Amino acid sequence: MSFIFMQFITRLSRWALSGPRAWLSIIGLVFVVLLFVYRALVSPTENPDDYVIPSANNSKSTTAPSKVAPSLNTDEDNNYDSLITTDPLQNVEKVIAPIPSIEYVIKSGDTLARIFASLGLSSESMYAVLEADQEFLVLEPLRPNDAFSFELDEDGELTKLTRRIDISKSVSYVRHENGGFSYEEHITPITYTHNAVHSEIVGNFYLSAKKVGLSDTNILLIHDVLKGRVNFRKDLRVHDAFSVIIKSGSIDGVKVGEDQLEALEITVKGQTYSAFLHSDGRFYDRDGNSLTPSLLRWPTHKQYRISSPFNAHRLHPITGHPAPHNGVDLATPSGTEVLATGDGVVTRVATHKYAGKYVVIDYTGPYSSRFLHLSKILVKKGQKIKRGQVIALSGNTGRTTGAHLHYELHIRGRPVNPMTTDIPTTQSIPADKRAEYNANVQYWQGMMEGAQDDVQVAEDGSDQGADSELD
Repeated sequence: MSFIFMQFITRLSRWALSGPRAWLSIIGLVFVVLLFVYRALVSPTENPDDYVIPSANNSKSTTAPSKVAPSLNTDEDNNYDSLITTDPLQNVEKVIAPIPSIEYVIKSGDTLARIFASLGLSSESMYAVLEADQEFLVLEPLRPNDAFSFELDEDGELTKLTRRIDISKSVSYVRHENGGFSYEEHITPITYTHNAVHSEIVGNFYLSAKKVGLSDTNILLIHDVLKGRVNFRKDLRVHDAFSVIIKSGSIDGVKVGEDQLEALEITVKGQTYSAFLHSDGRFYDRDGNSLTPSLLRWPTHKQYRISSPFNAHRLHPITGHPAPHNGVDLATPSGTEVLATGDGVVTRVATHKYAGKYVVIDYTGPYSSRFLHLSKILVKKGQKIKRGQVIALSGNTGRTTGAHLHYELHIRGRPVNPMTTDIPTTQSIPADKRAEYNANVQYWQGMMEGAQDDVQVAEDGSDQGADSELD
């Protein structure tokens, strides 16, 4: 037997130590050694219930869990899931960061539909905003570099849209709980100053007025106020003098809006003509006689039935939220001639999803008007119009329940009831307003005389300076 075993070992050694078989033998030997080492270091668990998870509060437990006697605790006490904290932040107070608003600057060619789509906002929210905008018409037209702000909720839905009109005013449409939007206005108080300017005609009136800083709007206004008394092309001569009072607004030193003409005097061929702005928005001469035409009460040739009256405090019949009606609806058949109610300039001709085709006209002074749901517009933006001129035909465009004309009258940008508000229909200052008017005239005349004296002193000083240089 021993002989046979020795013979087997001899043959095995010859086989194992020759050629590639030697490497296989070595690999097998290493595997056996590593297996014995592993079994020596890690002993198998006979009963997992005999072990507990070491406490996190025991800083000395740095080794593997030790074996303890079986516990007599209940199954609930031995629920290992209750002992292990799977979320390390579960006891940390969670703070939800507010979603920042999106600031968007209008670019050339932008439309509301494109802006909403690019921001991932639904068309339903856009239509809801436009519906609220129907009575205000402040979202359009879009002008390059205008600033819009969009506020969203955590689901990415629009909650507030704000448009900055200028440094003094911004408007917002805020979503309420019923899904619609309500209009809000944010006004910053403006500081006003008055400045008197005196100059002489050099060349022509337009160039002379531009030289002292008058805007094209105010130069045109001077023409309109005095056109019945002064021919600016034929009557004016070199060295004819003029004085004006300009009212300017600012916020923290930054100019706001356009300068407003409040008083003027011009001397032509030795004759002085004056014009002073009254609180009703019209210009009068020194004696209180009107220099501008009065306004028409009705925008049509005849008085049609008012199908929906002016109501600044109207509530939406379904949502209960403010939904003002900023004009009057006249039950005009489609195609009825629409009249301008004063002299002015067309400032907007546009189409709105809900207001339909509409026109906006700025009149002399603080007045303006809007005409909505038109079937045809007969004027263009920038066109000068006269009181009583046919500007459009009434219709049924936009969202309506039937043909009618929606007519609005605004005073200093605020809608008023055009059927009842006090508008200039007389040709002179009323007796109860005369004291106020006379006080303003006296104040403005004093300012213009002071400006004239300052110019004379400056001219005398320049002459003296020139003489001293020659000496």
